[in-house]
Amino acid sequence: MAGFSALALAACNTDLDDISDEQLIVLLGDGGDPAQITTMTRECAEVLGGVNEVVYQDVPEDMLGMVKTECRKQFQGWLNDSERNSTELTLEDFERAELAERIVALDDAQETARAEQRAAEDAAKIEAMKAELAEASAAGQELKAGLQERRAMIVEMCATLSDLREDLDAKKDAQSSLQDKNAIAMLMMQYPAICRADEPLSMQFSQIERFEDQVAKFELPEPGDHLGFISVPSLRYVSLEQVDEQIAKLDAITADYRSALAEN
Repeated sequence: MAGFSALALAACNTDLDDISDEQLIVLLGDGGDPAQITTMTRECAEVLGGVNEVVYQDVPEDMLGMVKTECRKQFQGWLNDSERNSTELTLEDFERAELAERIVALDDAQETARAEQRAAEDAAKIEAMKAELAEASAAGQELKAGLQERRAMIVEMCATLSDLREDLDAKKDAQSSLQDKNAIAMLMMQYPAICRADEPLSMQFSQIERFEDQVAKFELPEPGDHLGFISVPSLRYVSLEQVDEQIAKLDAITADYRSALAEN
């Protein structure tokens, strides 16, 4: 009689071979795109199917009974949902170790796929970061060369302006009119701060040196690191355009000095 009952039960069980992985994922998934089997769903399958007992072996019996009840409610709700369920599964099927093992295997396969995708995305980000680092380093070298060229120009222009200023000072002293003296003195006060510095553009070169040190010490991350919190060093506050503006002002002041010296 017992053998007959077992055969009858087996005959009632849904043939799991008729159910595709995609159908199971849609039925049991979290509703995302793509749908994912959650940890809670996996654990429900393990508890009801009696597999991987190590996961819940320390759970008190009364609490385990409550967990099973909630799991059955959840699964029954999904089975009743025609948008989710395109299978012939019944709640009793979730008591089968065979189905539980298949759900666990599906979850493992999804996790492996997610890990592979994360690894591929990390590898792509690291390659992009490597290219960005090379680009930033090259831009830093180009910027440094541009600053060196402009500093040489500024040093030469400041030397010329200093000589002109001395000539203006002498002309001021030779003026008999107080108004003329004051006009020249006002012009001399326009002597630019960049020409008073011991080393023109020293702040910009300090930033370049700091940037070069950061680039030298920068290490590309490994896959799995928190890539979102790692950024390639950058030079944000050094601008050749701003330096060129200072050079243009030097040019203008030099022209004013020469014009004043040319006046009788």
